[in-house]
Amino acid sequence: MIWRYIKNEIYLILTLLGLLLMGLLCWLGSSMTEQFGLNFFTEILGVAVTVFIIDILIQKREENRNIPLKLAAYEDIRLYTSRYICFWTQTFRESVPEKDPETLQDFFSENGMTKILGYLYLDSEPSVSPPVKWWNWIIHNANEFKENGIRILDRYPQLLDPIAFGYLHQLTESLFNMTLLNISPIRQGDIIENFPRIQVLGNYAMKPRIEDYEAILGLVKWYEESYSRLKKHSPLIKEVIKYTPNKEKVMPPKSMIPQNILEKQIIDLKNYRQRNK
Repeated sequence: MIWRYIKNEIYLILTLLGLLLMGLLCWLGSSMTEQFGLNFFTEILGVAVTVFIIDILIQKREENRNIPLKLAAYEDIRLYTSRYICFWTQTFRESVPEKDPETLQDFFSENGMTKILGYLYLDSEPSVSPPVKWWNWIIHNANEFKENGIRILDRYPQLLDPIAFGYLHQLTESLFNMTLLNISPIRQGDIIENFPRIQVLGNYAMKPRIEDYEAILGLVKWYEESYSRLKKHSPLIKEVIKYTPNKEKVMPPKSMIPQNILEKQIIDLKNYRQRNK
C-alpha cells in the first residue's frame, strides 16, 4: 500500500522534498539565511506531515467506502476469468489428442491452447446440453466473452486499476475473439462459393496473440492478489480457480477431426484447387 501511495503521489512528494531541501540548505548553508531557513524548513515539514496524514486518512475512508464495489468487481472478473479458462481447457480436452499441459502458464502459450486450432472438428458436438455443433458453441462463447467483458468495463471504469482494465480490454477486443465471431459469415461464404475448407477451427480463426495469453494470466494474478486483500472484508468471497490437468483423458477425443474425414476434406480441397488454377 505504501509503495502504491508513493507511486500515485510522486509529483507531490518530489515537490515537498524539494522545498524541504531548499529550506535545509538555507538553514545550514549561511548564517545570513539561517533563521529564514529554519523557519521555512519547519513550516514545510509541518505542511508535509499534515498533507500526508490527511490524504492517507481520506484515501483510507474512500477505500473502505468502495469495498462493496471492489467485492462486486472481483466477483465479476473471477467469474469471467474462470469461464474463459474452463471453456478453453475443456475444448482442449475434447479435441487435442495429447496430455493436458502441466500448468496454466503452459496451457496459455503457443504449445498449449494453440493446438486446439489444428484438431477441433467444428461439425462435431461439445459435451453440453442441449446438443449443439461447435460452429454455434464457439460463436456463443466468443460473444459471451465480448459482451461480459464490455459490461464489466462499463460498470467499473473508475474502480478497476489500469492493469486489470487493460487485461480485460485486451481479451474483450482481441483479434482472436473477433475472428471467432466471424466463423458463421466465413462458413456461409464457403457454401456460396462451394469452397471445401477443412473444418477445423484453425481454418476459420487466427491464432491467439501473445498479448491474449498475457492478459488471461495477468487477470489470474490480479484476482489472486485481490483475494488476499479482500477476503478479510467478506466471508462469502470465493477463492480463485485452480487449474488441474486431466490425468485420465479419453483417446481419441470426441471432437477431434476423424482421420477419414480429414483425408477426404484434404482431397476435396486439392481437387478444388486443381479445378480453379
